[in-house]
Amino acid sequence: MFSGANSLGYNLYTSSAHAIVWGNGFSGTATQTLSGGVVSGGMRSFTRTVYGRITAGQNVFAGSYADTVTVTISF
Repeated sequence: MFSGANSLGYNLYTSSAHAIVWGNGFSGTATQTLSGGVVSGGMRSFTRTVYGRITAGQNVFAGSYADTVTVTISF
């Protein structure tokens, strides 16, 4: 995450236990599979909760930090 030139490290996880890093399936990360979903207006929608954790012990400046996460969906 960034606040101007300042950065704050974090990871995204597949569950609230923060045991498996959500990623592309490489370097110890895991992908997610969705099934079922809800059909409305001819479209199927899915909901997936993603859990985040900021890496401890970072010496960062106070501020408002934000980031953008891009998700690739294959079907």
